[in-house]
Order: sequence, then C-alpha cells, then structure tokens
Amino acid sequence: MICESVCADDGGREGKWVALLIAVILLIATILLPYHQTSTEQLALASHQISIQELEPQELAMIADLRLAHEEIRNIRQDSLELDGADSWPLISELEELWLAPFVKDKSWQHKGQHRWLNNDSGAYLGIRQQQQGSSSVVLYSLQALPDVWLDFGETARSVSIEGLTDPAALIGAGWKQVVFTAQEENHPH
Repeated sequence: MICESVCADDGGREGKWVALLIAVILLIATILLPYHQTSTEQLALASHQISIQELEPQELAMIADLRLAHEEIRNIRQDSLELDGADSWPLISELEELWLAPFVKDKSWQHKGQHRWLNNDSGAYLGIRQQQQGSSSVVLYSLQALPDVWLDFGETARSVSIEGLTDPAALIGAGWKQVVFTAQEENHPH
C-alpha cells in the first residue's frame, strides 16, 4: 500500500495576491486623489468688503433676517406698483405691522441689539444698534434683485444720516464694510 502525505492548502498564496492587489489599488487612489478634488480660488476682496464666511454668528443671524426681509420688501414694492401705480418703498411701520424680522420689536430684536430702523425713498434701510451687545449697525439696499448689506463694526452709524445712504461711497468713507456673499468660485475638473 502506498501512503502519500498531502499538505492542506490554507489559502496563503491567494491571500498574499489579494493583499498585494489591495495595496496597489490604494497606492493608485492615493496618487490620483489630488487630481480629482474640487479646487477653490479665493476672490480678491476690496478693502471695504468682508466675506460672509468671516462674520460672527450674531451678524449672520441679522443678515439671514435681512435677506428674507429683502424679498418681502421687493414684493411689497412690486405690489404697490401693480395696484396703485405708486413707486414707493414700504415704511418701517408697515414692515413692523407685517411682523417682518428684523424690523419687528420682539425678543429677537432685543437680543440682536435693539436696532432703530430708518428708511428713505431710494430703497435703503438703516438699522442703528442701540445696545453694545448684538449685531452691528446695518444698511440694507433693496434696489437690486440681490440684497446689498453693509455693516458698521465701529460706532460711525450714529453719525450717518438716512439721506446720506444714497451713495455707497459715503459708507466706504465712514468705514462701513460691504458683505460679499460669494467669496469663492469652485472649479470642478472635467
């Protein structure tokens, strides 16, 4: 009788090939990954501009309210044009009656700095902070489809008149900062 011993195949050779294949795939992925990323370029901002990404949460909350209010203000103006034929911007009292933040005097208004709101007939709304806490003084221009928001991080807002808001150069000269909503462009690889 012939006895032959047979060694059991434990799959070691196949396991080494699988491990080598995984290592090659990971190496290729590591090398090619930087070429498959989205590149971002920072746009150069003027000295009187500030990116929305650089703002504190209290300013961001005020700007969020102003962006929504901007849409409502433009809708109210459009309605008055269509119904009455009058080209007038809504007054602060009208915005308060509509419970439109940040113009309404509620708990949020108190928390954000108790702004005293003024407006003129050119679509500019000035909110002057009355407390040290809360959001900075702010100007909202509603002339264009997109809101134009300016912040005053100093105390120059008390010296700005509502009539002086028709020229952004006056705000630049007084040290106000224009909020830029899109601070970067994304370039996707093709």
